[in-house]
Amino acid sequence: MTDDNVRYSIIITAHNAAATIISCLQSLDRQAGIDRLAREIILVDDRSTDGTAAAAEAAGTAGLQVLRIEEKGDESLTSRQMALEAGISSARGKIILTLDADGIASPNWMASMVRPIERNMADAVAGPITFRAGRGRLDGWQTVDAAFYLAFCRVLNLFHLRSGVFFGNFAFRRKLFVDIGGFRRIGFALTEDWAFAGALKTHGGKILYTNSGKVEVAACSSWRALLERARRISAGGLSALSVILGIWMASLPLVTVAAVLLSGVFPKLLAIRFFLGVAFVQTALLGTGCRRFHLQALLYEPMAVAIGVLVMLKLIGDRKVEWGGVIYDR
Repeated sequence: MTDDNVRYSIIITAHNAAATIISCLQSLDRQAGIDRLAREIILVDDRSTDGTAAAAEAAGTAGLQVLRIEEKGDESLTSRQMALEAGISSARGKIILTLDADGIASPNWMASMVRPIERNMADAVAGPITFRAGRGRLDGWQTVDAAFYLAFCRVLNLFHLRSGVFFGNFAFRRKLFVDIGGFRRIGFALTEDWAFAGALKTHGGKILYTNSGKVEVAACSSWRALLERARRISAGGLSALSVILGIWMASLPLVTVAAVLLSGVFPKLLAIRFFLGVAFVQTALLGTGCRRFHLQALLYEPMAVAIGVLVMLKLIGDRKVEWGGVIYDR
């Protein structure tokens, strides 16, 4: 196979993912509408100690390459950024697709993600993520949360504001990554997907948000794990996304307090604000094809506010975050 044959490079970073990597690779073997000879799969095994690479190679997936990172490296980037940098740097395809090691891609995933780029409709495509049930039974909450986040980012993107994506379901032109200077130029970020999307936007790249090409990933195993994930994600820094999202979410408890203490017009304003939020969340959820989480959609914003308060309280006492087997000072 020559470099000219490879048009697409799928980058998967993994840290102790032996339990999920086979299902992930099998979902790539089921892709429709894409010639297998036109793709390569690069698995970056980031210091795994559970036999992740051996499990991946046992799957027998065509076009699989395994890159092994033995040591954490310097502190200028997170281990996840370094793994992505290694994978993308070795890629031969003109279009990069990123997938998590626990991700299960729908059969139309690759075709849906690369089509807008090949037709010059966009430089990057952000796809939807849903969550499968686990021990913590948090699949509903996280599916609604991901749908809300991407829908919010879609709105900001329409106004040409900096928005976010999920590297668990993303595609982009490799040339853009090179032109931006990769993560070495972007710098340290615990939210590497948000940081890259911002750099891409600053560089003039066009992001398209799609409801096609769904990827399913594992939900957090417990509320504690969910809170730790929220602590890491909150490290994204000040941006149009964080400011507008913060104002929108803060308006719900503020109007609630005003309705309780002042009455008058505020109960009506609370009802309007609450049902506007529910309508937005329901619309975002329906866009992903998930129709079974209506109760979670109804309670989403109050729960999101409560989780945000808990995260802020936890950060007062401890600013350290674990990510990919490494502890970082947030």
